[in-house]
Amino acid sequence: PQGARDHRRVSQKLELHQSAVSHALKGMMEDELVIKKGRGYCLSNVGIIQRSTQEWMGKTLGCLKNHRSFILGHDLSGIPRGFQVTLGVVSEGRDIIENDPALPTRTQEIVAPLLSGARRIQVASSALIPEHQLAAVQAVRSGGLLQTVTTKKVIQELRRRNFALGDEALRSRIELYCHNSINLHLIVTETHLILALPRLDESYDLENIIINTSPEAVVWGRMLFYYFLSSGEKVDLATF
Repeated sequence: PQGARDHRRVSQKLELHQSAVSHALKGMMEDELVIKKGRGYCLSNVGIIQRSTQEWMGKTLGCLKNHRSFILGHDLSGIPRGFQVTLGVVSEGRDIIENDPALPTRTQEIVAPLLSGARRIQVASSALIPEHQLAAVQAVRSGGLLQTVTTKKVIQELRRRNFALGDEALRSRIELYCHNSINLHLIVTETHLILALPRLDESYDLENIIINTSPEAVVWGRMLFYYFLSSGEKVDLATF
């Protein structure tokens, strides 16, 4: 069966004597972490879940150790607890675009092209970032799809300033939802996770944005987006 390994293969992989492997396997079977399949052994459902939990928690603990100042300096209350414990997935392999006084527009110069060239953009945000908004609209005009979950306050501002939402030709490719319990700036495309968090003084830190292209991080971001979308109220764009 797929995933099953016999004593010899396990011994070679771990570079351990077969007697030591047999003793370890016996203990793991007693703990129901491993099951026998045919002539080999593989993880049980419990073992698979335990291994995944240890792997994800290890990444998060590494994040707390290596990026402590960033975490302590930002408000994480907008990230649900279930997502906080897997935050290491976002941290691992990520780029943090740090503020450079000599290049004040560097952050937007990096993020905007990622959005304007995307075919699918999902946004959950309590902030209105004009540069990101314009880049997302450009993607929609080029045939892309845009789903946004944001607060009532931002929607009120969009009614005054976003002419694209009043364009009937674009409405079929835009969905807008209202959710007042958002306190972050999250963007997910087919290939990128983009995340900005508020500082402790409640101002948005748009000069230190996390960007991650790993598939795990993108899935993490998309699941978080759907978390907000699932309890959001759809806005009728015909009212714009």
